[in-house]
This record gives sequence, structure tokens and C-alpha cells, in this order.
Amino acid sequence: MSIYNVTESHSVKLSSPKHFLKPGQIIQGKILKLFPDNKAQIQLGTQKMIAQLEAPLTLGERYHFQVEAADQVLHLKVLGESLKGEERSNILNLMQQLGLKHSKANVAFMQLLIHERIPFEKNQLINAFQLLNNTKNTNENQLALKEMIARKLPVTYNVFQALSAKNSQDFSTPVNTLLAQLKFDPEQLQLRERLGQLIDRPLSPKLHISQQISSEAVMDKQIFFNIAKASGLVDPTLDFNSWKSKWNSFAAIIGDEQTLNNLKLPFGFNESKIAHVFSQLINNRDQIISQSQEFLKMWQLNINQAAANGVPLSNEDFVQMKRQYSQLIMPFASNDSQQAMNLLNNTPNNLNQFLSLVQTLNNGQTYTEIEHFLQKLSLDSLFLQKTPKDQFLTILNNLLHNIGINYENELGNNNFEKQSTAIKAMLLNLLQQNIGAKSEQAQQLLHFINGMQLQSVQSDNNYFLQASLLVPGERLGLNSDLELEFEGRKMANGEINPDFCHILFYLDLMHLNKTVIDMNIQKRAVSITVFNDHKQLSREKTSSFEPLLKKGLQNIDYHLTSLSFKPLQQKDVKKRDTTEKLAHSPYKGVDYRI
Repeated sequence: MSIYNVTESHSVKLSSPKHFLKPGQIIQGKILKLFPDNKAQIQLGTQKMIAQLEAPLTLGERYHFQVEAADQVLHLKVLGESLKGEERSNILNLMQQLGLKHSKANVAFMQLLIHERIPFEKNQLINAFQLLNNTKNTNENQLALKEMIARKLPVTYNVFQALSAKNSQDFSTPVNTLLAQLKFDPEQLQLRERLGQLIDRPLSPKLHISQQISSEAVMDKQIFFNIAKASGLVDPTLDFNSWKSKWNSFAAIIGDEQTLNNLKLPFGFNESKIAHVFSQLINNRDQIISQSQEFLKMWQLNINQAAANGVPLSNEDFVQMKRQYSQLIMPFASNDSQQAMNLLNNTPNNLNQFLSLVQTLNNGQTYTEIEHFLQKLSLDSLFLQKTPKDQFLTILNNLLHNIGINYENELGNNNFEKQSTAIKAMLLNLLQQNIGAKSEQAQQLLHFINGMQLQSVQSDNNYFLQASLLVPGERLGLNSDLELEFEGRKMANGEINPDFCHILFYLDLMHLNKTVIDMNIQKRAVSITVFNDHKQLSREKTSSFEPLLKKGLQNIDYHLTSLSFKPLQQKDVKKRDTTEKLAHSPYKGVDYRI
């Protein structure tokens, strides 16, 4: 095959059935060695190969090559003369030959690609430069564009937004921002629940009750206030301001979980009692709604008139009202509600509060809120009882099943019903409603999920596979998200070979802080290196855990061969750039003809 210079019409051809370049791509190469019969060793990116020369090239010189064809014989074109020592000058010359606009940002981005030996196409550069010029020229944005080109992703605004969102923040950041917008939106309760199950730290029953009631009181919502009065948990004459003040004062003195365990909840509340009363209301929901509606038809007008005139009901009406409430509603409420009714006073203010209580019982949203409260109470209690391993698997299962990682694939298989409750589907529905700030925050989270999808599995050949997984860390008590990277041989079924693989765990632990665990597996023999700057973390001081680790690995047919601890040095264990391996094939020894 022949190489040809743009100005002299000399061509280059490389023959290989497993070449890693595609037509239109541009890459820098270097002539390493010259051999007899016009053969040479040439390096393209990270690949070294033997080439047949049909045009004169100079030993030790570097050139820019552009792929013209990529069948069994790979045709390359030399762009311009051999490269000089000044990299910026070489890039400016290349941009001029390609007809690309010079700018500081554009030149810096091309330097990044060439420095990391990433092949690129002219159209990719045009689109990347346009995105750079329309956004802030930050390091994060350049890295997102570099990843798009290295992984041959479409260089579009949507892909750019997805990768930028994923690479620049933790999962909890867009989730918490959206949850703040949806906090009291009854129509988005399911979305709130799904997101909360991924990032909310599990709470003890006492802390959960305290936070739920305190946050509601701050927003001047009275659902739990009225339920407590209707259930006889508090005096029915208690006014909302006193209730709110008591819970706010309690919230202010709570330090940590241990401090809370030594405190009693306001108004003598008991966790099990509240759960029992609320469950009773849920079980009798239909009857309570029906009977409270009947009660309101009979008494709402009279109570409103009395309150408006600042007078009580007549003694006869007051006695009759209490009797009818006892007959219609109390049989379905808690056993303490009769005692609460006996304390009710016939004053305009108390009557008004009582009417609000019945209206709360008549509102279907009340029971939705109670169900949400009880569900979270139960899920958190169960979660806290699990081992760390089972806690991790629970979150991982929720993530994979609920977030919508396979959303588009499932839709393609007509599994519409299965995917309708995925977080991604609910976010898309929220976007269609176009509700200002809610839609904006939904879009940001959607970008992040799209970025997770794009980075989840990466494969550029039939032999090697990379996968990455992000697990929200807050619910596990971590300071930030837990990230895992897998790489290894690809099996016939498309999965990573568990006998030969490499796994990296990136953690930010509550006390040990930033930690990287590097695990290599060869023929099911496992070597582990833990990188951490904590001075007391050493092999000697963690030796008591090693037998447990060995036994755990043996239980799944693996054998621990080494366990070591090293300082966390960014140059050695920084998060590997996913583009670095995907831009170049990991296999060597393929012969080419040039």
C-alpha cells in the first residue's frame, strides 16, 4: 500500500484485518525504525506495527495521517510535511490544512487529543469546536468532548450535556435539587419515593418521625397535626402554633442519633404507637372518607357560621355534633379518639380547628401521605437491620431496576408497562408538563442518567470489555457516590470473564475518606491493593479482617494471593480516563503494510 503527501499525491496503505482506525480519522504517527525492502516500524497512537513503504518517510519524524479507507487494506494520507518540534505550530498547520478556525480554545482542545493519541475526524472537530464556543471552555467540558471523540459517540449537544452532567457532580446533587422542588407536590409522590430510596440516609423510627413532623410544621402543613388530634394522640384543643413551636424546639436540640436515643419525643409520642394508629387509619381509609364526608354535609355550614360570628354552637347542637362524630367516624379511628372528643371545647376557635381535622380525614391525599410515611418507616427499619453487603445489594438492585438504565432497550422490545414506572420515564413525563423550575431540574437529572447510560458499558472490539457503575453513596453512609470500574476479557455471551478481570472501587468513606481498592483477578486468584492516606490503615492493623476476606472469596471460588496497603497518590491511582483505553486497541503485534 502507498502513503502519499497531500501536496505530492503520495499514498499510504496499511493492511490488517483488525485495524482500529476508521475512514476520515486523523492521528499522529512516528517512524520508529527503517528496515530493508522499504519496510519500517511505525507507531500510530499506542499501536506499533510493521509497514511497507511506497513513499519516502524519514526515520524519527512524526506525521499527521488521515484514514482514507478501512477495508482489508487501510489507506492513509500524509497531511503536510513532517512535524516540527513546536507542537502549537504543528497544530496550527494542521488546522489550516483542514480549513478549521483558529482560537485559543480550539487549539487547546486539539492539543489534548494529540497529546493523548486519540484519533479524530474533521467533522468531529467542527462539532466539538462549536460546542466549546457555545459553552464555557472548562476542563470538564473539554474532557466530555474528548470522551465523545475517543469513544466515537455522536458529537451532539445532548450527548455533551449528558457526559458533562455525569462527570461534574455526584448523583445526589441533581436528585436533591429536584426533590426540593417536588417536596410537597402530591402528583409526584411516586417519583419522590423512587429517588428517596436511592439517596436518603436510612433513619431510625424516632428520627424519621421527628424529621417528618418538623419539616411539615416548618411549611405550615397540618396533616400530621390533625391526624394526631383525630387519633387522640394529642389534646384536640391544642393549637397549631403550640404544636409547631414544640417540634421546632425539639429539632433544634437533636445532635446525632445517639443524642436522640436519650430524648423523648414531644407530647409523649411513641414510635410503635404512631405506626399502629396510622396503620389503623390506612386500613379504614374508605370508611373514614365516606363517613367524614357525611359528617361535613351535616355540620360544616353550621360550624363555619358560628366561627364567622364568633359564637359557639348551641349546647344542643354541640352535643349532637359530638354524638354524630362518635357514631360516624370514631369506630374507624383509634381507641383514643373518644377521650379526645371528651376534651373538645365549644368555642369558635376550637370548633374551627375541629372542622379542619375532619376535612383532613376526608382528604384522600392525607392517606397517601400516611402511606408514604409508613412505607419509608418500614423500609428504613429493614435496611438498618441488614448487613453492609445486603445494604449495598439492596441499593444496587433499586438502582438497576428503577432508574431506567435499560429504558430505551425495553421500549424497543415493547415493554411499555414495565418501563412506565422507571425514574427516567417519570422525568420525561415531568418535562412534557413544562413546569418551570421543576422541569429544569428534571432535565438536569435526566442528563445525568443519560451520562450513566453512555458510560455503563464500553467495548471497542470482540475481545475486551469495560463497564462502569455508579452507586449513590449517601444511603450507605459514604461522603459521596461509590464508583466501580470493571475491565476484562469479553466472553462469547458478551459478559466480562470473571476469571480474568480488573476491578477498581472508588470510595469516600465517612472516617477513612478517599479510598481506592484495586483488585486484579487472574485464573480466579485475587490480588488486592488498598490506596488510602490514613496513617493507621496498614496490613498489620487490619490483619484481623484478612481471614474473613479469604473465607468470603473462597465461598465464591476465588483465592486471595495478596493484600497490600499504599498511600493514595493521584498520579498512580487517579480515576482512569475511560477514553484512554477505548481510543486505542489493547492488542499489539499486528502487521501493516504502508
